[in-house]
Amino acid sequence: MKINVETLHVGTYDMNCYLAENTETHELVIVDPGAEADRIIEAVGDRSPVAVLITHGHFDHIGAADAVCGHYHIPLYIHALDAPKLTDAQMNVSRQFEQNVVVHTVPQTVTDGDILTLGGMEIAVLHTPGHSRGGVCYILPEDQGMFCGDTLFDHGYGRYDFGDGNFSELKQSLRKLMNYRPKIVAWPGHGRSTFAGK
Repeated sequence: MKINVETLHVGTYDMNCYLAENTETHELVIVDPGAEADRIIEAVGDRSPVAVLITHGHFDHIGAADAVCGHYHIPLYIHALDAPKLTDAQMNVSRQFEQNVVVHTVPQTVTDGDILTLGGMEIAVLHTPGHSRGGVCYILPEDQGMFCGDTLFDHGYGRYDFGDGNFSELKQSLRKLMNYRPKIVAWPGHGRSTFAGK
């Protein structure tokens, strides 16, 4: 199975929204629809989205979730520890940036080690707290790559000074990613792709 990953840069903070398509079935998952729902829907075209995956609950990663989930009638997945951020503008830090972002779609919650079978793809969940308490990476089948949110960046890592950020946890999460085997491409929440593993 070959998975094709497309990147859309959305919103004020140039957030990466990803479309991960099973090229055999043309089904796909939408990762972190942070803003600009119309652009995301246009990019999907005539393919079939089956779910929205959220790496963590900060506002710049969830802003278009209601519109996208509502348009396609698809579920939203987020780690249980970050689910409360969806409906709380203080917790998702949008209020800190003079916005009021909330998501009303009731999520399906995930936890470390879960395998999500979506669109014929088995996607593994890896809990990587530090930037956000419920931050996760989503690992594609056959190690075709991972979506790492704001945990790992090209030549850097996410900030840990928001509400439930924790530098000690972030270091442990980065260690997990650096020791992952095999080495695979990692698509972050901002900036260009990098690698996890060795």
